Amino acid sequence: MAGKEDNNYWDYAQIGLELAVAVLLGFWAGYKLDQKLGTAPWLMLGGAAFGLASGFYLVARELFRADGPGGKGGK
Repeated sequence: MAGKEDNNYWDYAQIGLELAVAVLLGFWAGYKLDQKLGTAPWLMLGGAAFGLASGFYLVARELFRADGPGGKGGK
């Protein structure tokens, strides 16, 4: 039977996916810019670092909500 506990697993999976997608998008954008501008690997590394920072922000925002992941809490 699917209940609130089952829903929590999806909330935590979403947090991990947000982090992974943010890093991959930053990496990909930096890679494409490196190809266009001939600056490899610097923009790719910078994009990955920016994606990592963005991903950590998304994770922190989700985890520090008043009701936890998926909650409707906040300020």
